[in-house]
Amino acid sequence: MPGQNGRYAINSVLRATQILQSFSLEKPTYTHAEISKNLGLNKAAVTRLLFTLEKAGLLEKDVDSGKYGLAVSAYQIGSVYINLTGIPQAARPHLSELTVLCKESTHLSILREYEVVYIDKVECSRPIRMMSYVGRKMPAYCTGTGKVLLAHLSEEDLKTYFHSVRLKQRTPNTITRPALLRAELEEVRRTGYAVDNAENEMEVMSLAAPIRDQTGKVVAAVSTAGPVYRMAEKGIREKFVPLVIQAAERISRRLGCG
Repeated sequence: MPGQNGRYAINSVLRATQILQSFSLEKPTYTHAEISKNLGLNKAAVTRLLFTLEKAGLLEKDVDSGKYGLAVSAYQIGSVYINLTGIPQAARPHLSELTVLCKESTHLSILREYEVVYIDKVECSRPIRMMSYVGRKMPAYCTGTGKVLLAHLSEEDLKTYFHSVRLKQRTPNTITRPALLRAELEEVRRTGYAVDNAENEMEVMSLAAPIRDQTGKVVAAVSTAGPVYRMAEKGIREKFVPLVIQAAERISRRLGCG
């Protein structure tokens, strides 16, 4: 197909997309020089790209600082995509209920380009809680929802994943050996849930379960997450795992599964 063949790609569009994808809550603005350095392009080329994105309403330039940031249109496009899936609407009541039951923050995630993307979140009211936000991308191999989503990939897609992604050590608990991660993914399929035992961020633990659509395919994952000192308390996993699985099953039914 044309979309899968590199010779059909328009380089200027790819570079413009790279600029848009570089913005995050951690780094919401960039100078012209930073963008030029990140893309490895000369100043003139970057100037044309930035002018075009600004003209299209996707970027805006702060007059005082001279820095660029995403404009409203960029957020609108992302919001349309997320809501078209129907998953956030189906999941929101159950995320809220799970947050109340566990007294910890809950997340709704999908897998995109080998990373987990949070598409919804319900914060708990506790002062010490996991810091995250909708739209945040995280590695799949060391997060609870990521393991759930990887565990339900086809064997072919999983082989591609391991071939494409380096399992970097993010904490002392991160699984960095493919064979060990494969074994854990098999356990996720067997038990119906996954655990992130401070593997992505120190002092953060999560429990996650799969969400299925009307065909039975796993399309998202739900999780509850909090500080290790609370999540690792005696009896918490035994209490929370059934609640997380139940929330995932209820969301799945709202999507037409079963």
